[in-house]
Amino acid sequence: MTVAVTSCSSATVTVKPTGSATPSASGPTGSGSPAASPAEPISLVPVPAGYTRVGGAAQGISVAAPASWAPIDPTKENIDSAARKLGIHGLSVTTLEQDMEAVQKMHGIIVVDVKSGIDNPRHFNRNLNFFCAVSGVNNVGATGVPLLRTAAAAELQQIGATHLAQRDLDIGGVPGVETSWQVSTSGSGLLYESQLEVMPKPDKVCTVTLSVAAGESAGNILSVAAATAQFP
Repeated sequence: MTVAVTSCSSATVTVKPTGSATPSASGPTGSGSPAASPAEPISLVPVPAGYTRVGGAAQGISVAAPASWAPIDPTKENIDSAARKLGIHGLSVTTLEQDMEAVQKMHGIIVVDVKSGIDNPRHFNRNLNFFCAVSGVNNVGATGVPLLRTAAAAELQQIGATHLAQRDLDIGGVPGVETSWQVSTSGSGLLYESQLEVMPKPDKVCTVTLSVAAGESAGNILSVAAATAQFP
């Protein structure tokens, strides 16, 4: 199994893009634009059929993910229990360990499409990973969007990503940004990745990343995550 743990977050601490799951320092450290008022509490959005809510207070965010995908919480599970849950034999323990360690440091969750890894010739599994982190700025909602756009584009340029596209998008009712790109990796081949980033509260940035291999469908998974995001 291969899981891409990816982030272009402007957070003070981020998970590096595909090919390395080692946290690194990045992003703005100044105050940026004047701070906005914290986002108002948002009522829990109903989860559509075929989805289940994953995440919560420990992650600082919850979203609806496909019910058939397997969630892995590195803060509660070790590698062996995750492997048993996924039901995959011949699992690359080294790869899974690196991915889980990276997400664990961010108190995040990985949600894995096990079947896609079986069908894919490179054994890459479609996956979501999401977490929240310290942003290092007081910007909230719309005032944070320009920072998120700039930081994401700069970091993606460093990893050689192509076909970069960005659009403003409400995430859990809070103005944020969606960034999509393509990246070639040595182990998993060409990946198509999309990421939601939003600053729901001062000094907080939340990130949701979807990774799929070439030839796989991204469906409406990320749009559902955006519509159902909650920041407990």
